[in-house]
Amino acid sequence: MTTANRWTLLVGVAVSVLVGGGVSYLASSDPDGLEAVQEQLGVTPAHSGIAPPPTPFEGYRVKGLGDGFGSNAAAGVAGSLLVLGLVLGIGYVLRRGRARPATDPGATSHDP
Repeated sequence: MTTANRWTLLVGVAVSVLVGGGVSYLASSDPDGLEAVQEQLGVTPAHSGIAPPPTPFEGYRVKGLGDGFGSNAAAGVAGSLLVLGLVLGIGYVLRRGRARPATDPGATSHDP
């Protein structure tokens, strides 16, 4: 990795963590798209009698940190880092799995 690519990656990570930590606090006051459609159709888990499974970032908060900005920011940062890790991991696997041209050490350029 070149120095320019390394700096680009580091700046991108820093910006995504800052945006994830700050924007998650603003986004948490409104339901997301899926929740809004469920409410419009009246098919929320509360209406069906089925309890949703527990999630670590329910309501854009980290359990155990309360309901304030810190909890929202921690959930946003953790989510950003989780997605970054997944994307980098998938990229690493795809790059390693890329087919390389097979070379035969016994072959010469004079073979027909």
